[in-house]
Amino acid sequence: MTAAAPDGPILPHPTGMRRDLASAYLAAGTRIGSWVIVSGLVYRLLGRDEFAMLALVRGTIGLLNYTSLGLAPALIHRAAKSIQASSDDPSGESLEALHSNAQAVAILTGIVGLALTALYAGLFNSVYRIPESLPSQMPGVVLFIGIGLLMRLTSDAGGAVLQVRNRIWLDNLLLSMGDVMWVMLTVAAIVPLRGTVPAPKLLTLVALAYGAAGLLTFVTRLGSAARLTGIVDPKWKLVRRSVVRSLLAFGMMVTLAQLADYLYAPTDYILIDRLLSPVELADYAPAVQIDSGLLLLVTGLSAVLLPRAALAHAGGSSQTVRRYYVRGTLASVVLLAIASVVVWLIAPWLLSLWLGNTMPGTRMILPLVLANTVIGGSSAVGRSILLAVGRVQPFTISVLLAGAVNVVCSFVFVHYFHWGLRGIVLGTVVAVIGRCAIWMPWYVHRVLNEDIKPIELSPTIE
Repeated sequence: MTAAAPDGPILPHPTGMRRDLASAYLAAGTRIGSWVIVSGLVYRLLGRDEFAMLALVRGTIGLLNYTSLGLAPALIHRAAKSIQASSDDPSGESLEALHSNAQAVAILTGIVGLALTALYAGLFNSVYRIPESLPSQMPGVVLFIGIGLLMRLTSDAGGAVLQVRNRIWLDNLLLSMGDVMWVMLTVAAIVPLRGTVPAPKLLTLVALAYGAAGLLTFVTRLGSAARLTGIVDPKWKLVRRSVVRSLLAFGMMVTLAQLADYLYAPTDYILIDRLLSPVELADYAPAVQIDSGLLLLVTGLSAVLLPRAALAHAGGSSQTVRRYYVRGTLASVVLLAIASVVVWLIAPWLLSLWLGNTMPGTRMILPLVLANTVIGGSSAVGRSILLAVGRVQPFTISVLLAGAVNVVCSFVFVHYFHWGLRGIVLGTVVAVIGRCAIWMPWYVHRVLNEDIKPIELSPTIE
């Protein structure tokens, strides 16, 4: 049965913020923790070769994330407007209809992703150097891990429905449950069989466990969303080409912005390799990993504020959206600044414990990298606000321009000014300051100072 339209606009519950934030950080923690635990088990119980191949698959299969085409933020933005419109006009676009359209997009992207996964699995042994004991197992490992990731991505349609209906905490718990299940299935698969089954075959069981955990995430998110919309599989009579096109247009802009990430650290690795030496490359890598780890501190906050800001914007509460931005940005700056100072103070001990070396070259650039972390991380909330209110195109353009600035400045600083590894990091500093410290606050405040009203939905689904 189709869920009834809500009475009046559904606005986020202020009292649920702590619960949502706690669940968001739980989801982030279990996602990282599951990989840490499983990779540790694989290294200790199966061997170094199996660990290396699992890490290689993990590091490369993540490109499948782009096949989702930004469906989750696109659906959150439009669904928030749909809920508000349905409360004003019951004949307008319903959440049921929007969920059907989103599932149609998810099926399309899932099919494309599955084809790419199968192709990658077939080519894996030809592209990489594989240990002698593993060639026969690696296509299956790639395929199962790819399927698990695709199941999780396809479930984003149901997850977005939960988030815009004030079930952010439930969606995060379901994601966490999938990660915990992977660890449990891995332990159940490899601990009893270790010594009786060859290690390469056990690695296949680890990948199969990941696929099963992804399927569990898909089923639980879909089932929970179905309770709200009545949609288990798409109602094709409700699917409209114009709505699908709208979701894809928004989502592809988000994906394009995500692809701009390759204009930062990945491109800097190439510049260091071409212009400097392997020594600088080894010094740069730990600093980048520290930066990535610290940015997780603001991931949960920005993830929670995306659906909350979308709902507030759809309800016409620009003051609420402004409050989310100001308080969220200040909280991000304070949190990252404190964490960065702590990391800088304990860097010699941390790097020695981690790598067995105090890494003087890494510590030389670490203050600049940490400055990037604080400034860049402070824009995470601004990103959520802009996506929530539908300003995806200016955001994407700003990210691409900043990425280009990073590449140009880093090259100039190293090639012409001879600033070495500091020049690489300073190029990023220039780009981050321009986009995150100058443009982002100016543009977000400009948007929020306007008389924000929900954009009229077109076309209307009958």
